[in-house]
Amino acid sequence: MEYLLLWLVFGAAAASMAKSKGRSVALWTLVGLLIGPFAVLVVAVMKPVSGAEQKYL
Repeated sequence: MEYLLLWLVFGAAAASMAKSKGRSVALWTLVGLLIGPFAVLVVAVMKPVSGAEQKYL
């Protein structure tokens, strides 16, 4: 049960970081739920998207 909660936290963290960088929130939530801490790491090293390329889903 604790692992499920932890994985949900990784999904939420990836979504939050993706939103702050102008990335797709829905996509990164799903990726965060699937691969957990690795998704958070990937979003953390990504550069923010410029204004014309931003996608909020």
